[in-house]
Amino acid sequence: MPKKNGLSELEEALEAGSGEGLEEVTTSDLQMPFIRPIQPLSPQVKKSDPAYLEEATPGDIINTVTNQLWIGDEGLVVLPVHYQLKFLEFIPRVKGGGFVRELSPDSNDVRKAVRDRDSGMEFLENGNELVRTAQHWVKICHEDGSLESAIVDMKKTQLKRSRQWNTLMMMRKRNGVTLASFSHTYRLKTVEESNDKGSWHSWSIALEGQVPSLEVYVEARELHGSINRGELQLAPPAPNADQILDDDVPF
Repeated sequence: MPKKNGLSELEEALEAGSGEGLEEVTTSDLQMPFIRPIQPLSPQVKKSDPAYLEEATPGDIINTVTNQLWIGDEGLVVLPVHYQLKFLEFIPRVKGGGFVRELSPDSNDVRKAVRDRDSGMEFLENGNELVRTAQHWVKICHEDGSLESAIVDMKKTQLKRSRQWNTLMMMRKRNGVTLASFSHTYRLKTVEESNDKGSWHSWSIALEGQVPSLEVYVEARELHGSINRGELQLAPPAPNADQILDDDVPF
């Protein structure tokens, strides 16, 4: 195909039509990828489940939108962009299950929540479960240099990993000033843990290195700004959703 200014006619047409057909697509019409460890009970390892992936094994890491897999002990590199702690109310499974609403962290409902010593679960006065969920917005740093927005969510015992990660980020300083969370990249791997209720795979997080380029830093900063201004928000689970945040972990 003949080229003009170094571009083929098709390439020129693709650039000229950038965004056409997507003018009315908003963030509510998109599905944000989550990055999660595959657990022994995850649908990706159940042959009878429509989400079954033949190549998936417990301990692997999955992108819930693209189904890309990473080997757990090799992991993936991410650039943390923004952190949020969510308080989600669910109907207990024994009562039918399902998401109810997101609660304000300073609400009376949250302050009066009681933790069950045996299960470690938190319950509101109305009997529903309170699930505290740390959401880390990140940019996945693919090996080809491309970036992809995603969320790493952590709850219950994983909240400890979230606090460790936040501490690692807060330790990045220059001339006594704390740097932005997206000043450095981190490698996410998985490790196996167990208790008397079974085994599961938890996150293992380590500092990888400084952000690779100014362009990557600027892109991460722009995403952070959009989230901070409320322009980009994660939609809550559907009203009929079960405890999707902890249905794979035996505790």
